[in-house]
Amino acid sequence: IEFIRYLLSRCASSQWTSAPSRIMINDVKKAYFNAPATLRVFVALPPEDRGPGEEDQCALLLKSLYDTRDAAYNWTQAYTNVLIKMGFAKGESSPCSFWNAQKGIATVVHGDDFCSEGPASSLKWMKEELAKSFEIKTEVLGPDADKGEVKELRFLNRVVTWHDHGIDWEADPRHA
Repeated sequence: IEFIRYLLSRCASSQWTSAPSRIMINDVKKAYFNAPATLRVFVALPPEDRGPGEEDQCALLLKSLYDTRDAAYNWTQAYTNVLIKMGFAKGESSPCSFWNAQKGIATVVHGDDFCSEGPASSLKWMKEELAKSFEIKTEVLGPDADKGEVKELRFLNRVVTWHDHGIDWEADPRHA
């Protein structure tokens, strides 16, 4: 949470510079299914996938499955490898934080959600690169509705709102 507040502060502070930044949220769909399985895990075949005489057969997982022991670890390894290939460096104080000095993007990952701060052109590049590896849903917080930016978004049960005077961050009223 502290890192996200830091990203919002960086974004708000950059609005009076020559390169104002934006906030981008990426939600990865079915995140764990993107990570190769590292343990030998067998599962029972669902009835709709069984043929005649296959009632007692099982399957070896090639991808991680939610609620398996190593799924979260495998997903962390998968997104870390993708970000490092994109030129990001992993944070030293938190393995969930990343920095791309060339593009000027700071990112934090929470589960399957990425929160990034940087120039709009760099965030567009990041979105395109992430989409090569994952199925994602993206929103960009900013003042330019004609460029597809939104003035309000929800992230980790919080509402983030863009105003002319700055950025507000508050609890989502649906959960408060």
